[in-house]
Amino acid sequence: MSVTATDFRKHMFQVLERAVQGEEIEITWKGSKLRLSHPQGGSKLARAVKRNALLVPPESIVESDAGLMGELETKWAQDDRAL
Repeated sequence: MSVTATDFRKHMFQVLERAVQGEEIEITWKGSKLRLSHPQGGSKLARAVKRNALLVPPESIVESDAGLMGELETKWAQDDRAL
């Protein structure tokens, strides 16, 4: 599909939906042609990059506070009974 920048602006959401469906869109603006296409390679989650934000293992944070761990276990037991 080929559209001008003006038509793209007028029908932006419809054009974007077509791009998400896999159609390649060519937008002409000031004499230049820009291409809009859906990235290949699966879902956003599949393309996510793992980042280590904590400097310690997450378990050590919870296990270091016995009171917090007790509260969590009580809450989890209540949630399990509600199921």
